[in-house]
Amino acid sequence: EYMGIIKRALNSRARMDSYFTTICLLGLRDQNLPPFREARIKRYKSVKKMVDLIETAVKLAPRVPFEAFMLNPFDPEWDDDMTYPVIQHSKFLWQGAAFLGNLFLYAYNYNNFTYNIRFRTMRYLFPVVSVFLFANIYWDYKQQLLKVNLFDEYIQLRARELVQQNEFILEHEDVKKFVWWFEDLKETLVRVHRQANNHEASDYKDSELILQDFIRRYSNPNAPLPITGNDIVPL
Repeated sequence: EYMGIIKRALNSRARMDSYFTTICLLGLRDQNLPPFREARIKRYKSVKKMVDLIETAVKLAPRVPFEAFMLNPFDPEWDDDMTYPVIQHSKFLWQGAAFLGNLFLYAYNYNNFTYNIRFRTMRYLFPVVSVFLFANIYWDYKQQLLKVNLFDEYIQLRARELVQQNEFILEHEDVKKFVWWFEDLKETLVRVHRQANNHEASDYKDSELILQDFIRRYSNPNAPLPITGNDIVPL
């Protein structure tokens, strides 16, 4: 029941992205809620209008070119399925364990291999075979490491090329409008504050006027509600 009252007070339409905004407006980072139930409910209701105004202000964000945020997913370049090369650590771990085990067996039976004439051939071939196996393991590891490094270098070079190709988008008028709007919104939200603790909507009287002025600057007051992207006033 208590959670139901909170939800009704904050409007059941409120999305999760308004959670932190509501927390800040309630002042829960600096103080506790009132101890009495009715006072808490009044405090929840006191921020409802401010949350709606902030959500409306955010909806007035100018449209930005799609390419400014992500690459074109329909570009034929992405049809080439490139498998990212990796180092097979499990393979080299197994080979290294087998190589060390072979050395241990030779060291454990060193006297037999050294002083028994019947193992003379094995005694002569063992160092050659050991060097060959070690070189083979090291060569495979270096080849895989080289492929990984070359692929990383290719990715970095290609990323720089894509940045240079789309750098002109940052000079687009819509991007400049968005940056201007975003900085203006940050400065406006910094000025939002609770000027009283009466648990009424009037606690944010000055902040409400500040947000209304912001919305008026970027919207057409003659347009019908709800506000859409077409209601944005050109800068």
